[in-house]
Amino acid sequence: MSRVGRGIYPKRQAQKDPLMSEKVISAHKFVEYAFASPQKRVTIIESALLPPTYILDTKYPDIERATGNFLLSGCTDQNRLVALDQAYQKLDAYSDHHEQRLLNAMDAISHITNMHWPLVSTSDVEGLNGLPTDMEIGGIIVRVKPSVILKRNQSGFKHPFIGVAKIYFGKTQPLRSAENAERGVLFATLLHWFTEEALDFIGSSDPKMCFVADIFDEQTHFAASRYKQRRKQLEALALEIADRWEHISDRLQSKEQKRDQFAGKK
Repeated sequence: MSRVGRGIYPKRQAQKDPLMSEKVISAHKFVEYAFASPQKRVTIIESALLPPTYILDTKYPDIERATGNFLLSGCTDQNRLVALDQAYQKLDAYSDHHEQRLLNAMDAISHITNMHWPLVSTSDVEGLNGLPTDMEIGGIIVRVKPSVILKRNQSGFKHPFIGVAKIYFGKTQPLRSAENAERGVLFATLLHWFTEEALDFIGSSDPKMCFVADIFDEQTHFAASRYKQRRKQLEALALEIADRWEHISDRLQSKEQKRDQFAGKK
């Protein structure tokens, strides 16, 4: 039902066919899909097939890596985050869009250093260091890419209990809506499933050690202790995406070909 992979990356087709050849979707978009309208679900698959160019200039990947180092230090070493913040302050924005990107990045860094991180002294925090980052559910590859791994040794148990933490940047889409945190719980439950499937050779997955950190909301959401129904929900969503993928891919491919033909006539 599920499969993990080391370095499973979407292959690019020929230059004239930029659509993703594998059914790959990020954990962020996978969870967003669960709560999206029918039309938005189509858009999410389209974006997975043909990522918009505007996402390429985001600063969040650099910030996530710096946050990983911050967590590895037990939230004491802010040097990389501070260096990024200073670098962004010195940059000259070349457009309103770029300026907003920089402002969002600096805002995110501020939230990261201010929020409470649920790291306990009995747990060790470790980096990925070449460990699996993806898993397969229902015919699609979900790119999880945890930020760090948590380990806790306990007397009487041969292997440690483990979990993962994932950083979430969703300024306009918080994981909690009013008092409803189901989006965050579902995300963290996906992380727990990933840990159980992909990292079982390290230790026993503990839902209380799997959480997603919503940076702009300064909230952390943990996996559900009762997760069977949520896993069924995730699998059903994956099957739906897999079933719709080829049709949407063919439609986008046809549109691209028509654009190329039109451009060639000019």
